[in-house]
Amino acid sequence: MEFRVLGSLGISSAGNGWHVPRAPKQQQTISLLLLQANRFVSTSSLSRELWGDAQPKTSGATLQAYIAQIRRFLARVSGEPVSRIMNDVLVTESGGYSLKVGIPELDLTSFEERVREGRAALGEGDAEAAGMLLNKALELFNGSVLENVPHGSVIEAQARRIEQLRLAVTEQCYELNLRMGRHHEVIGALSEIVETNPFHENFHALLMRALHQSGQRAEALRIYHVLRCRLNEELGLDPSPEVMALRQSILEPSAG
Repeated sequence: MEFRVLGSLGISSAGNGWHVPRAPKQQQTISLLLLQANRFVSTSSLSRELWGDAQPKTSGATLQAYIAQIRRFLARVSGEPVSRIMNDVLVTESGGYSLKVGIPELDLTSFEERVREGRAALGEGDAEAAGMLLNKALELFNGSVLENVPHGSVIEAQARRIEQLRLAVTEQCYELNLRMGRHHEVIGALSEIVETNPFHENFHALLMRALHQSGQRAEALRIYHVLRCRLNEELGLDPSPEVMALRQSILEPSAG
């Protein structure tokens, strides 16, 4: 089977299209298990995700029913008997459950593996290989994490962690592109990212550097001005010392 969480939730087998459990609570349950694939997920975590602080007295029995329904769903999608799903895929453990998937079967585990490989390549000084691997990791996203699934507090925290990692990897990719002299190639994409992340100082700094290296000094300074105004007017903050130092380094040629 194949599983997707980097975008809309989806489960597929043998190219037979993508399927999702119909009931929102079942969607949340399998989503949390996928976000913690191959790891133990306690019944208390699942209950907190499904009901928050308003857990019904029957939450334990209701959760068991959801797990049974998900097992039947996975059996239909995969064509495997429910007994195999129960023994080898969605496994009951003491006080909880675990969903067993291989790295290639889940886009999230593939993403995390490519990020590890890319950062290892970067640590070895191979910027070209690092950039390729990190870009391949980002290509696995088809939208926001679990965008078609209701988010309780547990899924929300996990989704936020993944989205933060996505932003960090994106930042690394553009940093590598600038290091390799590809400043002209990244200006358009960085401009779009800055518009969707209006308070992200590092992306603004990357765009400023790309513009400056492309000979667009005035535009680089304009980007700084826009960021400073946004931070001051909406958050009451100044740009970081690093961003201010970058602005100063762009200004220096006119001082001489």
